[in-house]
Amino acid sequence: MISQSITPVPPSLQLLQLVAMVLLLVGLHGCAPLLPREPHPTEAALPAARSGSIADSVAQLQLQAGQSSYRLIHSNQDALALQLRTAQLSSTSLDLLYYMWLNDRSGRLLASELLRAADRGVRVRMLIDDSYARHLHQDLAALDQHADIELRVYNPYRTRRSRLGNVFEFVFSGFRLNHRMHNKAWIADGQLAIVGGRNVGDEYFGVGAAFAFRDLGVLLTGTAADQASAGFDAYWNSPIVIPLDQLPDKRPAPALDLARQALEADRRATLEQDAFREALDVDTLGADVVSGARRFVGGHAAVLIDPPDKWKQRDDQLIGVAADLRSMIDQARHEVILISPYFVPGDQGLRWLKALRARGVRIRILTNSLNATDVAAVHGGYARYRRALLRVGVEIHELKRFSVGRLESPFRSSSRASLHTKAVIVDGRSAFVGSFNLTPRSTWINTEMGVRIDDPDFAAGVRRNFEQNLLPQYSYRLSLERHRLVWTDVQNGKPRRQFREPTSSWSRRIFAFLARVLPVERHL
Repeated sequence: MISQSITPVPPSLQLLQLVAMVLLLVGLHGCAPLLPREPHPTEAALPAARSGSIADSVAQLQLQAGQSSYRLIHSNQDALALQLRTAQLSSTSLDLLYYMWLNDRSGRLLASELLRAADRGVRVRMLIDDSYARHLHQDLAALDQHADIELRVYNPYRTRRSRLGNVFEFVFSGFRLNHRMHNKAWIADGQLAIVGGRNVGDEYFGVGAAFAFRDLGVLLTGTAADQASAGFDAYWNSPIVIPLDQLPDKRPAPALDLARQALEADRRATLEQDAFREALDVDTLGADVVSGARRFVGGHAAVLIDPPDKWKQRDDQLIGVAADLRSMIDQARHEVILISPYFVPGDQGLRWLKALRARGVRIRILTNSLNATDVAAVHGGYARYRRALLRVGVEIHELKRFSVGRLESPFRSSSRASLHTKAVIVDGRSAFVGSFNLTPRSTWINTEMGVRIDDPDFAAGVRRNFEQNLLPQYSYRLSLERHRLVWTDVQNGKPRRQFREPTSSWSRRIFAFLARVLPVERHL
């Protein structure tokens, strides 16, 4: 038998132990179930509409069982126009799944259309990640008061109005709140779905002079739209999703009539602007759904979507979208094109890309430059891998900060453009477009979705978008010269080589440097 002596604990250590015990109890409390939730029956998507403008347009495609139609949405104007028109023309249902819904001109205009649709008897279901839902403007939150509109929230905070409380809850909840829903989907009448990388907000539709994202989306009908609806229902009925009216909030319930008046007034003012009026006038259903020159029909489209509780599952094995993309890329024989605004391969990803290169696969990457990105810290996580990738022959391009002009849409030029497209192209025959960034956060922490389409014509459309961004007036081509990074582009019609990160902001350099040296890569 081994004896054990007992040593008196110094008072200072006793105090530390007491503090540790309190923090542990708080932390255990944070790991308790999300919130009390009233039981309710599973709610499914309504049957696809069989009449109305949307159903009639889709019927013209004459899709057979198992078939889908799919069309790439290049421009921000088309994306906004499609969402406006489908809200206006919906007859039975609108199911909306978004990470971010901003209280700006675009967000309020679309909210007003949802309210109008509900007034016609359309059932509207909105599911928003709590990163933005807890800061919803009163007018947007008031939509939940409508009998035909319900708002639900993904993975909500208990503390609703205190930033300090948010911080404490984040830390002492076992970091549960680090896991966010990054999905984007707009489903109308169960007949068509829009998936891709765009949130709801002015910068995602290229509206305004300060900032604009360059992005892609896909318009889906047929079986692929059914898959998107099934994915929405899985989230809507997940235990981690809580109805807005069940969340603790000390504010009085917003008044629906006042919100309707405010949204309608803003709607009238917004539609007086040329860009919004033009978007509303575009014949999106005629041009984007049934035009033979802009659609592809077949059984080669699949909506990929992570399980709602992805982060509760194994963290040593890829699942969901990450697993599907890994399988897709592993089948490459000739070329892989990776487009991601945030690109952090990690050590394992670096070894994987090196293995692809070793068997002769050409790898081309497009991401944001430090000056173009909206998250400098993520750029720091990526920067540490550039030299290693270039040494094995991976081709890297970084989008420059530039004026959007009329490259994407007739909307007013923005002073700064940033890549927001998330896409993968394999051997020119398969392409993925969605919300998935090529980072550890998208792989392990957040939920994501998108669509994979095995069609050379569709892949060619995504590739054209990629090649356009590679023009030297829009992006830098990176290379190595005696271990030094070189950024090559064109300025005033003449070739230019730079040996320093092209940015004028010291704050960006500092954030990027800190992310490079601190142990935060898994969270980028």
